[in-house]
Amino acid sequence: MKEQINNLPLFRKILLFSFFVSLTLVIATAGISLLLQTKQMEKQLRFRVVEMSTLWGTIIDIDDIAKVKAERNREYSSFQSLKHSLTIVNENAPYSNAVLLSPEVSANGEVFVLVSSEDYEKKGVKSLSSLEVDETYLESFNEAIRKEMVVSSPLYRDELGYWITSFVPILDHNGKLAAILAMDINAAILSEYQKNITFYLIGIFVLILILYYYILKRGLRKFLNPVNEIISGFNEVSKGNFEVKLKTSDESDLGILVERFNAMTNQLSQLFERLSATTEQFGTINKNIAPLHRFEEAIDEMEQILQRTKIQRELQRAEKMNAIGQLAASVAHEIRNPMTVVKGFLQIFLAKEQMSEEERMYIRLMIEEMHRAETIINDYLSLAKPDIEHMELVDAGEFASRVMDLMNSYAMMSKNISIEISLNHGVYIKSNPSELRQVLINILKNGIEAMKDGGNLTLSVFKENGYGVFKISDTGIGMSKIELDRLGTPFYSLKEKGTGIGMMVCYQIIDRMKGKIEVESEVGIGTTFNIFIPLADE
Repeated sequence: MKEQINNLPLFRKILLFSFFVSLTLVIATAGISLLLQTKQMEKQLRFRVVEMSTLWGTIIDIDDIAKVKAERNREYSSFQSLKHSLTIVNENAPYSNAVLLSPEVSANGEVFVLVSSEDYEKKGVKSLSSLEVDETYLESFNEAIRKEMVVSSPLYRDELGYWITSFVPILDHNGKLAAILAMDINAAILSEYQKNITFYLIGIFVLILILYYYILKRGLRKFLNPVNEIISGFNEVSKGNFEVKLKTSDESDLGILVERFNAMTNQLSQLFERLSATTEQFGTINKNIAPLHRFEEAIDEMEQILQRTKIQRELQRAEKMNAIGQLAASVAHEIRNPMTVVKGFLQIFLAKEQMSEEERMYIRLMIEEMHRAETIINDYLSLAKPDIEHMELVDAGEFASRVMDLMNSYAMMSKNISIEISLNHGVYIKSNPSELRQVLINILKNGIEAMKDGGNLTLSVFKENGYGVFKISDTGIGMSKIELDRLGTPFYSLKEKGTGIGMMVCYQIIDRMKGKIEVESEVGIGTTFNIFIPLADE
C-alpha cells in the first residue's frame, strides 16, 4: 500500500493528502461538537430532575412516612396516600419515575423501597422490598444521606435503560432524616438525540466532502499546472528536445523555477551544439549509423572525443620523443667525436710535467665538464637508441642491493645522510639490467642531492598486485603538485644545472618494461618514488 502511494503522481498525492487531512479535521470537529452537545443536554436533564424532585418533595407527608415505616402494610391509608402522591409525580412529569427509599443501605449494598409509583410497580420495583441498584446510583444515594442535601447522579445505565436520578432528603419534624425521594428521569432521549444528530451530521458531512473534493481538485489542478508543465518539459528534455520553452506565468517560486528551467535547456542546447561541432571537427561521426537518443549520442560523442584527445596526446608525445631522438643522433655524430678529441688532448696536456698546479687545476675542471657533457649526450643516446631487446630475469632484491653498494660512497660524500634498506629476495622481474640500473641510480642520486642538509634515504623491494616494486624515499625538499605534474617532461628539471633528460629517460625505460612510476611528494617533507615492474611469472 505504501509503495503504491509513493508511485502516485504528484497531483494525486497532494489531493489525497489534503482530502484526508480535511476528513480528519471534519470528523474531529463533528465528534467534539457531538460530545459537547451531549454533555450540555445531560447537564440540562440533571438540572431539570433536581428542580422537579425538589418541588415534589414538598408534597410528601412526613407523618405518612412514619406510619408506613412503622406498620409496613400496603393496605393502610398512609401507604396508599404516599403511593398516590408518587403516581401523581409520574403523571405530571413525563419520562420520569419516583420512589421513596429508606435512608439505610444493607450490608450487601441494597436499598429498601418504602413506596414506589404505579409505573415502577409494573417494572418490578416493588414497595416494601429490597432493591439491588447500580454502583453510580448507590454512590449518589449515600452522598445525599451524608450531606442531607439534594444530589443528582451522573448518567448511568441499568437493565431498564439510561437514567439520571435525583435524591431529595426528607426530614421529619425533629429535623432527622426520615426518607429519600428518588426521582429518575429517562435519559434514553439523549441516545435518541445522539442518533439523530449523528445521522444529520453524516449527511451534511458527506455533502461537504463531495463539494470540498471537487473544489480542491479544481484548485489543485490550477495551482499545479506550472508543475505539470515543468514535468512535461523535463520529459521533452529527456527525449533530446532542448528547444522546449516554458511560459512564465508569475514571479512566484514556480515562476522562478520555470525561468531556471528555460536557462538550463538553453545551456544544454549550446553544449550539444558545441559538442556536435567538436565531433564534426574530429570527424568521429559515423553517418551510416542511425541517430541515437540525444543523451546517448552525447555520451558516445564525448567518449570518442576523449579517446581522440588521448590518441593525440600520445602522438604528440611520440613526436616529441622522435624529435629528441633525432636531436640525440645528431648530437652523437656531430658533437661526441670532436669532444673526444678535445678530451684526449686535455688528458695529454695534464700528463706534462712542466705545467703549474694552477694550469693543472684548470685542465681538470675542463675534463670534468667534458665528462658532464658526455653524460648528457649518453642520456640523449638512450632516447635515440633504446636497448629493448636485451631482457633478463632479475632478482629485484639482489639487484637493488648491488646498486645500493654503488651509491653508498656517493651518499657518504654528502652531509649526514643515512641509508636504510629493506629488500625481499625472490622478487623476480624481467628487465634490461643496465637500463634498470640507470633508473635506480638516477632516482637515488636525485634523492641524495635533494637532502642538502642531510636526512634519510630508504630503499625497499616487495611484491604488490602482480608487480615487483622498488620504493625509494628521501626526506629532502620535496615537490609541489605543479612540480609533480611536470616531472618527467622534456627539459624540465628542479636542479640548477639539470636538463630534465634524466627523469624523462627513467620514465621511458620503465614504460618500455610495461611498468609505471608513481610519485608522492610534499614540500619540506620529502619524496617517495614507487617503481612498478611486472613480475616474471605474471
